[in-house]
Amino acid sequence: MEFIVKTPLNKADVVEVRYDCFCGCKPRAQYQRGADEANFEHCCCGQVHFVGAKAEDRLKAYLAERATTGMDDDVGGYTLHAQQVKAPWGEPVAVAYAVPHHPRKH
Repeated sequence: MEFIVKTPLNKADVVEVRYDCFCGCKPRAQYQRGADEANFEHCCCGQVHFVGAKAEDRLKAYLAERATTGMDDDVGGYTLHAQQVKAPWGEPVAVAYAVPHHPRKH
């Protein structure tokens, strides 16, 4: 997946990572430099991405929690991916995302 990486206006220590989803949405998540967290956005089609510290672990925990309540039964499971993007301050930032096997309609 191709991510768009930028720094929001007047927030030099924040990176915003977004993508143009095939369903038409433009999900975005921000990460504060040095924070021990990963923020996320879940798209209407079921695709979800986390950005920040331990992004892959946090994505897996999020999906596991949703699975216990059947929230994503309609998407037939996910394929998980992990990569890094380069923040404007030069350091790599972890990104993890999950693509549903059967995306929801927009």
